[in-house]
Amino acid sequence: MQTFERSAIHEHAVGAVWPEFLGTVQPGEPFIVETERYNAVNGPVEVAGVKAGDAVAIHIDSIEITGPFEAQIGHPQGARKAVPLDFEGGCFYFPGQFRLKARPTVGNIAILPAPTEDVLAFSQRAHDSALGWGWRQLMNVPGGKHCHQDCPWVAAGATLHMKAQVDGLGLCVADVHGYQSAGTMAFASMDVAAGVQLRVERSQGWLVSWPLIETDDEIMVLISHSSILEHRPHPQGPDVAHEAYQALREVVAARTGCSAAEADTIVAAAMDLRHCAVRGVEKGLEELAEGTSPWDLVVVAALPKDSLRR
Repeated sequence: MQTFERSAIHEHAVGAVWPEFLGTVQPGEPFIVETERYNAVNGPVEVAGVKAGDAVAIHIDSIEITGPFEAQIGHPQGARKAVPLDFEGGCFYFPGQFRLKARPTVGNIAILPAPTEDVLAFSQRAHDSALGWGWRQLMNVPGGKHCHQDCPWVAAGATLHMKAQVDGLGLCVADVHGYQSAGTMAFASMDVAAGVQLRVERSQGWLVSWPLIETDDEIMVLISHSSILEHRPHPQGPDVAHEAYQALREVVAARTGCSAAEADTIVAAAMDLRHCAVRGVEKGLEELAEGTSPWDLVVVAALPKDSLRR
């Protein structure tokens, strides 16, 4: 099985404005992408035969996490500190009386975006910045349709459906968490290094515009907006919720062959709206109001899959 080792993060296309592929896998071929702690992506991996516009199903077969383990403790707008954790029997043990069962998730399954003028300009600015991350900063930008879900449901056994934006897909992985809460209120989860085993196939049976998360029981449309890359003010909750509702309605109508009005009946009755990440809460409200702090909002609109069967 091919393994794309985490050393490539510091060796492949470092600081480039646009990367070459790290390697190639075949559709349906299992492979492993290793990540380090935090957000620098490993990749991009080419999937042979995938063309821009193709819908792909990215299967998360397993997530093997690696220490050291720690949690970020503190109020979102207050000082935070890292608290070391013990890990035993599948549980994290906090100092004192608390424990938490591990729930590994992948925070960022990313694909190369279409290299538009705005995208390349952003990547160039990242290349020229003090960090010099270049394209890797682009692949870490929250919001939009190509990356950084920070979603508790992107776990082993789940499938992420996305629409390729370049030939070869350009799959990247980063930001694995030992546990991911809905909301990420300390602005960080239990960031860990990991080996993530994946397979990529053609997506079948679903309308894919925004990313879709499929589990055994549910289908979720993932909607995200960012004030970092997008030319728009800070995203507002009602606007994102409305877009999530409309997107799920389109998915249901396409899946069942019904009209949008007919899809409304089940979506209105059964849709769950759930927060994934609310980034920006670590800043003061004055900064957010003045538009001087980045703000991002990620939600999923979820529906039980068995509601779509007669």
